[in-house]
Amino acid sequence: MTTIEVYRPSVAIVAEHPITAAGIVAHLAEHGFAAAGVAVTVEGLAAAGDAVVCDLRLPGRSGPDAVAFLVERGHRVLATAGAAGPEEILDVIASGARGFVPKTASVALFMQAIRDLIELGYFVSAEVARLLLSDAELRPLSSGDLGGTEIAVLRHFGKGDTATETADALGLSAEALADALAVVWARVGSRRVRLRPTPRERQLMTLVMRGCSHKEAAAQMSITALTVAGYLKSIKGKYLAAHPDVPESITPLTAARRWAQETGPTQ
Repeated sequence: MTTIEVYRPSVAIVAEHPITAAGIVAHLAEHGFAAAGVAVTVEGLAAAGDAVVCDLRLPGRSGPDAVAFLVERGHRVLATAGAAGPEEILDVIASGARGFVPKTASVALFMQAIRDLIELGYFVSAEVARLLLSDAELRPLSSGDLGGTEIAVLRHFGKGDTATETADALGLSAEALADALAVVWARVGSRRVRLRPTPRERQLMTLVMRGCSHKEAAAQMSITALTVAGYLKSIKGKYLAAHPDVPESITPLTAARRWAQETGPTQ
């Protein structure tokens, strides 16, 4: 008698803590997935399978940088973290993650996120959908931002509808739904690139968040205090553009500190 093997989508995990990885592997097996491999760092991932679940808190390369590293190598990434603010989630999406799910999510939602990522190409939770809509409203591109279909899709996801429910409600095929989400993701990337701090600005933001003075930051970055002041002025301008609800009276130091806290420090 011939045994027919059922294909099981494979998922790799990048997580610093073995307990976290072991838990995800166990749940994958229970829900019809196979584990493609486990790594502590993105550089150490040998095989990725159909998707990669990447913790944003990793030794070495982490956060949006870790996601970008995996995406550049052709991997489809679902980001996760115990806690992540709106700005970090947007940065992670702009870096190429196809979805975000908090570690506090139920096992059912976590597994649905992986399934959507593999089958649809994206996972959109209600929280992320509302965040994407807010981002488009607060920071619209000068031209070519979201159209009616994309907005309608996000509104359905924002109400808690599943991908199937959203497609059915709007009369979209799975391919058309994926195309609409591809547009949403592209627009997020365009907005973040326009407002993203440079690597040196990010370094200064982290130093400020850690309590460094102008002089101390200048010494650590091997630049002058005048250059630090120039960086802080640029950071404040980008922060205000990215946060239209923040008053212009905010000081450059406060803007730098808040942004570092929102996006997560560099290493």
